[in-house]
Amino acid sequence: MAQPETGRMVPEIVFERLTTAPEECIRVALWMLANAPAKAEDAAAALNLTSALAREAVFYWRGAGLELEKAACSAEKPMLRLRTRLSTPEVTAAAEGDPSVALLVQECQTLFGRVITESDVNILVSLYVSDGIPVDVILIGVAHYASQGKNVRYIEKALLGWQREGIVTGEAAEAHLKLLARRAEREARVAKLLGMESDAALTKSERALINEWYEGFGFGDDMVAEALGYAGERRTVRYLNGILRKWYGKGWKTVRDVMSESASKMQNIQTSNPHARDVMTGGLRRAPVFHTNGGGQG
Repeated sequence: MAQPETGRMVPEIVFERLTTAPEECIRVALWMLANAPAKAEDAAAALNLTSALAREAVFYWRGAGLELEKAACSAEKPMLRLRTRLSTPEVTAAAEGDPSVALLVQECQTLFGRVITESDVNILVSLYVSDGIPVDVILIGVAHYASQGKNVRYIEKALLGWQREGIVTGEAAEAHLKLLARRAEREARVAKLLGMESDAALTKSERALINEWYEGFGFGDDMVAEALGYAGERRTVRYLNGILRKWYGKGWKTVRDVMSESASKMQNIQTSNPHARDVMTGGLRRAPVFHTNGGGQG
């Protein structure tokens, strides 16, 4: 694929997601990279998109480890490069000089519960020898993804992604998997709150927005539930995102902040129009709540 006319390089992660990322996310990424430094609003105007859609694209790439609004596409960024896998003779030679190779293959076969193919062996050993991913990180990744029924090619792609994100130690890999588990739990809770049968109905961009509520805005389940109470019948991730983003911009961190502002507005209405219906007599609205077995925050 041709590089932007400016001559700037495109991070490898963009190429890897050409077939999986939403079209608007690809368009926004390529435009912002070619015109860095740039803002989401600039991309929206140039690409004839809404600001909200451009902003969601920025959040999508942030979740993938690419900060578009900070990107300068310098040589320090991970760029597209050609990878070569070891051939079978090369794997054999590597095993003779490094006992870790045989250990890697043996442990991977144990994790898969079968003898893995020659092609799979070449891929896994290449991750260690050619790409420099430590054996313990590879084994942690294999254990995680093999338990989900993923194949070696999927694992290869995932582990290379870990490497680009700086996940190069066993400790970092364990922490990353815990983060993924927390994200999955949040997405499932939000999906249930929105009346979805499962979080499988969530799109990648919606998942990125949900993660931003918790990890970027610092909100908990209570704030998400409160926003849903204000959303009424408009029970969508994007509408909730608009409410939560507005609250974050106002500096509101807790439900108490939201309710205090609501009570203040109600009092102002009564003071300016003493004959208006007393909106306080019915009490403040109650937001829907999360029902979990483990507390529901995080």
